[in-house]
Amino acid sequence: MEKGHSNSKNMLLNSQLRELIKRNMQLQIINQIAKSITLEMTFDEMIEDVAVKLQRIISFDLMNLCMLEHGELLVKRELPKGTTVLKEGTVLDPQISWAWEVIRKRHFSIRTDIQNDGQAYTRDLKTIGMKSMVIVPVIARTGIIGTLNLGSKNVGEYTIDDANFLQQVADQLALLAEDARLYREEISLRKKWEDSYKMATVLMQEMEKRNLQLEIINKIAKNITVETSLEEIAGSLVELNKVVACDMLNLCFLEKEHSIINNTVIEGDETHDQSISMCFIFDRVNSGPARVMSEKRIIVRHNIFEDPYTFPEDIVLAHLNIKSQIIMPLFVKGESIGALILGSHEPFSYKEEGIVFLRQVADQLSLCIENVRLYSEESMNKRAWEETFKAVTDMLIVINRRCQIVRFNKAVLELGRARNIIPQVGQLWYEYFDPEQYDHVQSLLKEAFEKGQPVNKRIHLPNGVIWDLSSYPIYNKNSIVNEVVVSIREVTERVNMEAQLIQSAKLAAIGEIASGIAHELNSPLTAIIGNTLLLERDAIIHPPEKGKLLDNIKKCGERCKNIILKLRAFVRQEKSSFEPINMNDIVEGTLALVAYEIEKNNIRIIKNFAGGLPEVTGSRQHLEQVLVNLLINARDSLQDRGIRNIYLTTGIEDRFVYIEVRDTGCGIESEHLKKIFSPFYTTKVMGTGLGLSISQNIAEAHGGKIAVETEIGHGSKFSLMIPVEEE
Repeated sequence: MEKGHSNSKNMLLNSQLRELIKRNMQLQIINQIAKSITLEMTFDEMIEDVAVKLQRIISFDLMNLCMLEHGELLVKRELPKGTTVLKEGTVLDPQISWAWEVIRKRHFSIRTDIQNDGQAYTRDLKTIGMKSMVIVPVIARTGIIGTLNLGSKNVGEYTIDDANFLQQVADQLALLAEDARLYREEISLRKKWEDSYKMATVLMQEMEKRNLQLEIINKIAKNITVETSLEEIAGSLVELNKVVACDMLNLCFLEKEHSIINNTVIEGDETHDQSISMCFIFDRVNSGPARVMSEKRIIVRHNIFEDPYTFPEDIVLAHLNIKSQIIMPLFVKGESIGALILGSHEPFSYKEEGIVFLRQVADQLSLCIENVRLYSEESMNKRAWEETFKAVTDMLIVINRRCQIVRFNKAVLELGRARNIIPQVGQLWYEYFDPEQYDHVQSLLKEAFEKGQPVNKRIHLPNGVIWDLSSYPIYNKNSIVNEVVVSIREVTERVNMEAQLIQSAKLAAIGEIASGIAHELNSPLTAIIGNTLLLERDAIIHPPEKGKLLDNIKKCGERCKNIILKLRAFVRQEKSSFEPINMNDIVEGTLALVAYEIEKNNIRIIKNFAGGLPEVTGSRQHLEQVLVNLLINARDSLQDRGIRNIYLTTGIEDRFVYIEVRDTGCGIESEHLKKIFSPFYTTKVMGTGLGLSISQNIAEAHGGKIAVETEIGHGSKFSLMIPVEEE
């Protein structure tokens, strides 16, 4: 009994010892798994390491790991590989999969006799000879992530202790897998961050470089103003060497003489001769600048001395140790105006990025150069216009819509000084002009502003001055007239001269006609007078009545002949010698010519001659001509009048002997009065408008004048006044 009890006790002790050893091994295995699996290991490496260590303590013929991904359960690893079922990548059916059942229950599951198990999910395991199976859930910190599956071809291979141990392995695997995943994610994030940092650094460097490029372009644009010279423009490019290789920099321009003139900015090594210097003239046809300007394209020479292009200036570039070069054409409205040239001591210095930047520089440079050129031309045109504006002898005033004087020339200033009115810019224009000029200028401005067309008019001022006024509208960029140039030209002398020329031409024509008429009349008058004289010789045979008739015929013939002679003298205004004349005689002589013509119109001539008048020096013929004209005008003014009288009076006043012709006619309107002495001005239907003009000229030629007084409805009085010669 004691011996049996002892054996039983030994067996229990042995069993407990085996269990203890097994548990110790399990703990060692778990510890080894924890130590051997590192964060850097891949998932496959982890599974293989776990499989090797599990085989030391637990038997299995099949091992696989299933993982949940995006709601599906996939076989991620299989051992051994090549099994016909549960292959790597297989998606397990949630309805019939045993692993899915374990996941849903979150607890391990053991099958000890699969061949006699009627469960549907064991069907595939039977086909590969599996008889025992244990599946444990793989639970991480975030929840179930999959299952760890072991299968054996032996019945009853796995116990609950095996399942618990395998669960501990699965938990350790889940922890390590989760750490490895987090580590890989961290590594991935770090790599992404490093890549992003590198990319950001590159982008920052590119941005800094781009900003520097833009800063340089902007600085070039700011430094080049419309008043900048070409030499200063070339100097503004020095900072290009901050972003592109620039051991030599040249700016070339095409001059009017079709020469390419260089403006050097940076020129190689100072030890070299200054071969491409300021005002260096490139070959107009074969040089590099000539080529890019004619072909309108960029030339990049990566290695000058191995480049297919060769230019005459290459020998100079070799002297300066320039090995690579870029030549950029400068365009303005599609036309080449020059070239920008950069050179480097190193070959292959100009990449695509730098070429794009230099193209932008060239475009900006072309725009600036064009602005400088346009401003220069505009300045020259403006100076030329201002000089012309100042030099014009006509008065020029620029007036805006606010009635202000914007500009005026020297002629306006001189007129203002003469009138003690100095014009000022900003002054209202009507403060400069006299009241009698206001309406004329106002109408001129109004028409120019409203119609937007030049306006011309001629005005006669009360002081006898004649102005030609012209206005020329100035449009703004919106095609609206905002200013008007008023031009004022004094044409008094020219108008009078033109009138005299016209008068001379007309009188010359009349003279030709009168000369012909006189010639035609002279012959019959000569015959009449001659025959009358012959008849008078035989007066003794004629009765007295016939003698009187013959005497009248002779006197009338002689009178006609005398009238013809005076008509010819009147028309031609021939010079007559000045001689002492009594003005009463002038009146009597004139009446002998025109008294009959006046009196036959029922006009009464009333004479009142002063006695003892001093003689004046003058031309009898011309003074009679004046008086004839005044008497004829008096006669014409008496038409349709009830009282028809002409009063002829002579006298002396203030050393002037005068002949006064006063009528009882209709008088002269004020608007006509100031124009009656103007050539060709007349109110008569058949008048020529020359009578009073010629009479005025004759009076002035004698040092005298013709004075006029008139009263509407009562008549007019014309006084011919000739000065008495001082003793």
